[in-house]
Amino acid sequence: MKRTIHINGLANVRDLGGLDREDGTMSPEGVFVRSERLDLVDTEGWTALTAYGVRTVIDLRRPDERTGQIPASIKHVHVDLDGDDETEFWAEYERDGRWGTPLYYLAHLHSLPHRLALVLDAIAAADDGAILFHCSAGWDRTGLVATVLLRALDVTEDAAVADYLGSFANANAMIALHERSFEVEGRQEVLGRFGHTAESAFRDMYANLDLDSWFSTSNVEASTRVAITTWRGTAPELGSSKRERILD
Repeated sequence: MKRTIHINGLANVRDLGGLDREDGTMSPEGVFVRSERLDLVDTEGWTALTAYGVRTVIDLRRPDERTGQIPASIKHVHVDLDGDDETEFWAEYERDGRWGTPLYYLAHLHSLPHRLALVLDAIAAADDGAILFHCSAGWDRTGLVATVLLRALDVTEDAAVADYLGSFANANAMIALHERSFEVEGRQEVLGRFGHTAESAFRDMYANLDLDSWFSTSNVEASTRVAITTWRGTAPELGSSKRERILD
C-alpha cells in the first residue's frame, strides 16, 4: 500500500491520507495515522514517527491492556473506546465473536456514543501535528475510529473498504513481528456465519453509517464536529447541500 509508513516495530501502520473522496480530491496526508500497539517501536522508529509529524498518540485500549512507553516529546492520551465497564453491551458480541469484526461498529455508535465522543474530543484538543491512534492489533477499535474519520471527509466506499482490508493484507507481517495470532481465520469464520466476507461486512456498515445523525444526537461540541469534518482544518467542511445529496 502506497500509504504505508515504514516504522521499525510496526507492521500495520498507515496514513489515512491519499484516499479518494467523492468530490474527486484525496484525503490530506500527515493528519491521521493508524497502527497497532507501539511496544516494539524502537528509537529509530520513534525518530521516524516524529519526523513524519506525529505529535500526539491516542491509545484506544482498555486500561488493563495498556503497555509500552511513549517518548516524552509526544503527547500521550488514553481513551477507552470499548468501555471497560460496558459489560452489558459487549456480552452479546463477545459471545458470538462479532467483537473482532465491523459487525459491531454501528451498534457501538448507537449504544455507546459517549465512547466515540471522548475520542473525537481528544482529536480536537490535540496539539498541532499528526495524530497516531491505535489499539492492540490496529484492526477494529482503530478501524472504527478510522471509519468515522473517513466518512466525515466523504471518502469513497471503495477507498474506505481498501483501507480496512489493509489489516488483512498486513496480517502475516504482524504475526511475524509480534509473534502472536491475530485470529484472521477466526474473524473470517465469524463473518461467514453472519453471511459476510470482510469486504461485504465493512461495505455494508460504511454505506449505512449516518454520521450527521450521530453528531446530532451525541452532544458533541460544535468545535469538535468542525475539527473532525475538516480533519483539523486541513480540508474544507462538507457543504450542507452536498451532505443532503449524499443522504438522499
